[in-house]
Amino acid sequence: MANFSDAVFAIALTLLVVGIGVPQLEAGESLVDALRDLQPEIISFFISFIVIGFYWKGQHQAWDDLGAVDSVYITLNLAYLALIAFLPFPTALVGAYEEHAITVVIYAVTLAAASGMECVMYGWAVRARLLHKQPTPADVRHGMGASLIPVVVIGGSIPLALISPTLALVCWIAIGPLEALWGRLGQPAAA
Repeated sequence: MANFSDAVFAIALTLLVVGIGVPQLEAGESLVDALRDLQPEIISFFISFIVIGFYWKGQHQAWDDLGAVDSVYITLNLAYLALIAFLPFPTALVGAYEEHAITVVIYAVTLAAASGMECVMYGWAVRARLLHKQPTPADVRHGMGASLIPVVVIGGSIPLALISPTLALVCWIAIGPLEALWGRLGQPAAA
């Protein structure tokens, strides 16, 4: 399952670059101008590469805690991977139409759903006793809280995208500091 998941992540990361077309120059147009026109697509590529990279890293950290998998976990993982594999599409939309709110909303819904699936997978792993070491209730609350931060921030950015698509994307930067703060303040005393 880990190898299959890695393959899906690798393909999704590779497909991101397909959304960036090589510019076709019009008569009298300079290559520099054509490349400048690709700037939103290139920026969205790197943002999504980093985002998918963080999801991949998070999944590997989750694998480290897993002692077993069952058919439900495999099914949940497939749903999660479907969202990861879908990410190149909203990335291409944002790169081509970054000023349109609907593109950022589609991107945000996809990311929030992927982050939400991480919560569901963790919850199932705890419930089905699939982890090497069964966490305490305080550990579960801490883990779920950390997993919900991206869901809340990205989901909360959806109404903001209707006002300012760019501001909605920028507010996602808050995820890192909020997770760091949660790690310091929300960590169970026994951990």
